[in-house]
Amino acid sequence: MSSLAPILNTGFARAAQQLPPDTRPVLALRPSSYSCCQYEIVTARYMPDHRPLAPWRDLSGDDLADSGSDQVLAWAYADAILIPGSAR
Repeated sequence: MSSLAPILNTGFARAAQQLPPDTRPVLALRPSSYSCCQYEIVTARYMPDHRPLAPWRDLSGDDLADSGSDQVLAWAYADAILIPGSAR
């Protein structure tokens, strides 16, 4: 996880330590299944009440595993990263 340090210094929270308290869209960092990169960032939502066994969903509601790894390593609210000054 030491290779995550530069990413985590930008406002991402480690998923092992803190999960989103609501279903707002987040940028989720996950292991990449592609050989060209170690990680990838996807837009997702954490929805434990909707699907307790697979709480990380893409914006259409599908399981993140449908498009790659469902293991989320870190996350940040999408609006906080993409729209500066909009964090709630």
